[in-house]
Amino acid sequence: MRLTADQVRRQADPDTLGFASTAELEPGELRFGQHRAEHAVDFAVSMRFPGYNVYALGAPQIGMHDFVRDQLAPKARERSIPDDWCYLNNFEDPSVPKVCRLPAGTGRRFKHDVAEFVGAVRTSLPAAFSSDDFRRQAEALTSEAQQRQASDTAAIQQEAESLGLTMLPTPNGFAFAPVEDGKVMDQEAFAKLDAERRQEIQNAIEHMSNRLVERLREYPKLHEAMIRRQRELAHRTASEVLKSLAARLRSRYQTYPDAIAFVVAAEASLLDNAERILALESGAAGMPGMPVPPGAAQAAADQFFRQYQVNLVVDNADQAGAPVVYESNPSLDNLVGKLEHRFEYGTPVTDFNMIRAGALHRANGGYLLLDAERLLQKPFSWEALKRAVADRSLRVESVSQMLHLAYSVSLDPEPIELDVKVILLGDRRLYHLLREYDTDFDDLFKIVADFDDEIDWDDDAQRHYAAMLADLVRGSKLRHLTAGAVASALEQSSRLVEDQRHLSARVRDMEDILREADQLAAADGAELIDARHVDAAILQRAYRVDRIRELVHENITRGVILVQTTGSRVGQVNGLSVAAIGKLVFGQPSRITATARLGRGELIDIEREAKLGGRLHSKAVMIVANFIGARYAREHPLSLHASLVFEQSYGGIEGDSATVAEVCALLSAIIDAPLRQDIAITGSMDQHGATQAIGGVNEKIEGFFDVCREQGLTGTQGVLMPRGNMDNLMLRQDVVDAVAAGSFHVHAMTTVDDAIALMFAPPDGPPADVTAIDAAVSERIRAWHEIHAASLRGPDDDG
Repeated sequence: MRLTADQVRRQADPDTLGFASTAELEPGELRFGQHRAEHAVDFAVSMRFPGYNVYALGAPQIGMHDFVRDQLAPKARERSIPDDWCYLNNFEDPSVPKVCRLPAGTGRRFKHDVAEFVGAVRTSLPAAFSSDDFRRQAEALTSEAQQRQASDTAAIQQEAESLGLTMLPTPNGFAFAPVEDGKVMDQEAFAKLDAERRQEIQNAIEHMSNRLVERLREYPKLHEAMIRRQRELAHRTASEVLKSLAARLRSRYQTYPDAIAFVVAAEASLLDNAERILALESGAAGMPGMPVPPGAAQAAADQFFRQYQVNLVVDNADQAGAPVVYESNPSLDNLVGKLEHRFEYGTPVTDFNMIRAGALHRANGGYLLLDAERLLQKPFSWEALKRAVADRSLRVESVSQMLHLAYSVSLDPEPIELDVKVILLGDRRLYHLLREYDTDFDDLFKIVADFDDEIDWDDDAQRHYAAMLADLVRGSKLRHLTAGAVASALEQSSRLVEDQRHLSARVRDMEDILREADQLAAADGAELIDARHVDAAILQRAYRVDRIRELVHENITRGVILVQTTGSRVGQVNGLSVAAIGKLVFGQPSRITATARLGRGELIDIEREAKLGGRLHSKAVMIVANFIGARYAREHPLSLHASLVFEQSYGGIEGDSATVAEVCALLSAIIDAPLRQDIAITGSMDQHGATQAIGGVNEKIEGFFDVCREQGLTGTQGVLMPRGNMDNLMLRQDVVDAVAAGSFHVHAMTTVDDAIALMFAPPDGPPADVTAIDAAVSERIRAWHEIHAASLRGPDDDG
């Protein structure tokens, strides 16, 4: 069956699109055509039970990330704004910071209010202790002690005077001396006294000294009482200040237990540290007697007051609905948060203020999108994610803790309650590997969103696709597309999936083409991107990676690689293969040759014997052998020794697309009948001779066309392919033009008989008689069998 130009490429008619340019179209959406994936995501979002997270699988070029974000955005806006999360100092055990949950926006206000409270404490507390009222009360306590001491001194002096003594201050304390005529008696006068009088004076001095000692022993207790009362005064003053300053916090956050507990604990801590606060704020931050460097006192005070700050790790004040977070670098720190460190005297230290949120914190109460492959590449991230999702709680973990490397003082913050839907984005291979090797995977990711690689090409899809192109153009700020450019884009999209009935869902590939077409339109000075710009962008993309294909075709043209595109040959046929090198994919013809002679039913696959053939190719050769035996040697053994090989093949051969070609080559070798060399064959077949579709049909046809064109088109050349590949035909426009002009042909076959009829016929003649060819093959194989049987009987065996 010879195909027409309309059959080898589906053409999109710009006149049926209903617009002159995409500027007339409303923005479309990237989600059209993915109904299965859309349903899966919707269902997962609606499930309130744990484990209903999503694995979205498909090719990256589909744009799954944008698809899922667009689908989640309206649902996220409908949900309530999640709470804020803070970490606060645990004054009882600073190594276990406390978590504080507050309604959205309250965390920011709480942080601000606490900062204002602490700032007020730093100013109000010193001011209270330097107020006139406090000084008067403190001085009154001191004055009272001094008055008591003065009263005691006066009483001692009075008693001493009654005994004829006076109390004198000395460098070593107080002493008593006798008085005579109002004056202290000197030593000479004392010596003139009689012994009895001197003894009386000595006794009086000893008595008064004992009385003084008794009074002095009471003074430490009196001093301690004064100090205690002064401290009570200071404590009472500080308590009144703090209570007054904290009253606003208590009133505003009385309905939030975590916040109130922190305020109460902070107030108690500040009260306990009132003296230190006064010392810090007065600048006495250094050691006694040591000068304080400029700024050191302020730094010491700031450092001290860090323990009263609020670490707002998740602030949802500006959030509209539930968050949708995408983390492009899902390392452990970026995923579950981290503990930062600062160095003090060469040692890393940390505190609750240095806890930083991760993507799970920011996505809490909403949705988290992660690239599965990137996630698995990051050490510890996958296990940390599974642990958080399974436990529904989030702990800040560090690599050093996981590896038990306690190189610094660390923290163990309280966990945060976690409520998040995780959507992993990855390919199918990774999905099946995770299901196979991770026993937790199915429990944690119960929903799979399977993205189609292609969508039906109908009128509705065509309208959506055009709207999507308009959206891509606006999003990338490109020139708008004419209707002709959209038609070219539709055809290229269909070519990408090699299917006339479908369009490619890989919007990223098309977006790249449009960007390159926009650049060409800019160089052309065009206001709109036209079909010629799209076609030129496609051709230039191919040209940039086309060097190796050109080298191969040059070697064919020069005769280094032997490929005959005219005439006929016995036991030789042009097969077609596809080479893929990076982004370059191209088809090229390969000579397949066969030999046949009398033997014992052996078909040698030279590629396999040379360890160059793959399993699929070996299977195809076995199908060929069984087909020959079943069709031509049903009543006797197959007395044949044949071989098949891809000539000038120095790499591996894989696949079954040369099966029909190998059958033709083998039949030609058996009956010594020539095969056409102007026709290349590609196609698989079963053991009964029915042809089967193959891959890469467009590249294969175009590869043979290029070789024929370089060697000279004769009007009879073409490619024979399975009828099952007709819908896959989206050939290059130059090939389509050659088919329309009759200088190149594409033939379709249903069974191997169609191939035999075409390949054994003369180029300009009628189809070959398949029955006659079958008879010739059967006769030749029968003759070989008889010769083989006769050789087994021997010359003296009359049979």
